Amino acid sequence: MSAVADAIAALPGSLERTLAAAQELDAAAELLGRARRILVTGNGASYYAGLLAALAALETQVDLQAVPSGLLPTVARRHGDAAVAVSVSGEFRDLVEAVETGVLPRPLVAVTAARDSTLARAADAVVPLAVEEHPTETHPQDFCNAALGCLAVLARLAGDRGLQALLETLPGVVAATTAAVAGWLPDVERPEAAVCAGHGAAWAGGLELALLLKEVARVPAEGLDTREASTSALTGLHDRCLVVALASRGDPFLDEARGLWSSSGARYVEIPFGVALDPRIVPIACFPAGAALAVSLARRAGLDADHPWWVPAYMSTARRHAR
Repeated sequence: MSAVADAIAALPGSLERTLAAAQELDAAAELLGRARRILVTGNGASYYAGLLAALAALETQVDLQAVPSGLLPTVARRHGDAAVAVSVSGEFRDLVEAVETGVLPRPLVAVTAARDSTLARAADAVVPLAVEEHPTETHPQDFCNAALGCLAVLARLAGDRGLQALLETLPGVVAATTAAVAGWLPDVERPEAAVCAGHGAAWAGGLELALLLKEVARVPAEGLDTREASTSALTGLHDRCLVVALASRGDPFLDEARGLWSSSGARYVEIPFGVALDPRIVPIACFPAGAALAVSLARRAGLDADHPWWVPAYMSTARRHAR
């Protein structure tokens, strides 16, 4: 068993501990509740976690806009702005520099697992993430905990008790998904490229799955909304491609998309564990399946799923002290 699998087996417990930080979540929401616009920012999986919350916010009156950290210097500031900076390490270079140069508006909430990090020390409030240490460098608990933290703050900001109750079910949902993955995992040949699709807020799960396929299995992949994946992405598909869909409740495009993808000759795989679920929690609920698929494809290529080739190069740009 890989360290990725061990970390995912422990994921439900870490999600429970992130949710248990009710006092910190309440404090963050109270601080942000005075803002007219909230910018949520990060990089990679952290950005996708913020984007998930921004997509979920479209169903509310909360003005939550997701901005990749590299674009922060271009954002025109508005009166009443606030910021949520997502970085599990609390040391991502773009965010540290944004704090130092005053690019991030105040109040600033840090969503991080490192309370003593540069970002946490600079923040006005911290949402602590219960991410555990595991001997793998592909961070299999980061996205789910960061996404949960962002959604939990949004639920409080919006006064959405239904969403808050839904989030409380996630540790159990993820435990059930994890237990079912072995019986679901398909035998898939290594593709030349992949498209990962999800509808609405589940689109963030497609982005994260595409990142997993790139990071773990070294498969070029793109994450898209279901409709986009069945139109513009269709043009590049062929019989050496893979399409993975995160099924979610109420996806109006998936039935038609299946036929379109099949017409291209691409192999189609559906992650079914969110088919009856609200799209806002599908990216977290389906994460164990996506990670298992990425590990399986890595093994087919003889790749080390726990210690991929790109770590030194990534660290050289992601952490200022490593440059």
